[in-house]
Amino acid sequence: MSNNSKNSHTDTPKKKVKMLTLERTDDTNLATADLDEVTSLLLNSHKTCNGRQYLSDIDFHYVLPSDKLEFARLTMSYILRKHLWKKNFCSPIKEKLNMGATILDVGCGGGLWVIDMGLEYPSSTFIGIDIDPSNFPSRDRYPSNVCFLTCNVTHGVPFPPNTFDFIYISFMWCAFTEPQWLLLINDLVRVLKYDGWIEFVLPDLCSKNPGKVEKSLFKSVSKACLEIKGVNISIYKTIPKYLEAIDELDELNYATIEYPVGDWFGCFGNYAWENIKRVYESFVFLPKHIGISNEEYNNLLNEFSKEVNENKPFYEIYRYFAKKIQITN
Repeated sequence: MSNNSKNSHTDTPKKKVKMLTLERTDDTNLATADLDEVTSLLLNSHKTCNGRQYLSDIDFHYVLPSDKLEFARLTMSYILRKHLWKKNFCSPIKEKLNMGATILDVGCGGGLWVIDMGLEYPSSTFIGIDIDPSNFPSRDRYPSNVCFLTCNVTHGVPFPPNTFDFIYISFMWCAFTEPQWLLLINDLVRVLKYDGWIEFVLPDLCSKNPGKVEKSLFKSVSKACLEIKGVNISIYKTIPKYLEAIDELDELNYATIEYPVGDWFGCFGNYAWENIKRVYESFVFLPKHIGISNEEYNNLLNEFSKEVNENKPFYEIYRYFAKKIQITN
């Protein structure tokens, strides 16, 4: 492992942000679901729970909804993150992309990243895979060097060894149990070419400068996601340990950026808070799990909003990227 892999997060680069104007979408009323209803989502591929649709594949532990409201939030989240980073990747693969490479996006959702990349690098081929094809764009809305496949990666990554020059997996913090993460990462390394790169983008969902309400909510969400779905929402802490343990990966690097939230940071902060609030509104299992009513939960979110503007918090988003090498005896 390179020396870079041993750098602490405090040594990673940070970038400042500028204000951004976005189109605001309509708010939705928070709906509360009974805990039994949430766990019963495993019965069908999709099931409506108090007005929200959730994936229910028995092997897939996705915490957030899979519906049009969530798709709108994910689109907003992608735009905000792209504005912060000013680029679509950190791995040193630009030369390969310009020459012609094969790229896999795991959990591609509506395909915003692969479409952006396909337009920017027309000599390369981009494949987006996701368990839910309902948000895939129509064929006339993406370039010819992009394609989409329906795939549940908990059953394995359906490609032969050494297929991809670059593998990208972003904001899948809510999708897998830790054993599933470990199996998935090893399988992704299998289909990655030697000298290829793999990159993960993950958030720390507890802000810096959190208030009392945020601390309580984050603790409750973490506990509920782990107990109900087996999902560790702070997986960003564990992923680099998994990567460091794989002999075929080298040159593990870190990069991080600050994600400011609240009115205090102008237009960007407003939309960033809207994004965070909608995530918490999507945890329809939480009020029941912590023993409060829908109204009480909404009141907590209102208090959370006040804290945001008083404490001026920011979240951190991490990128971990590593290179596959050939092991010689």
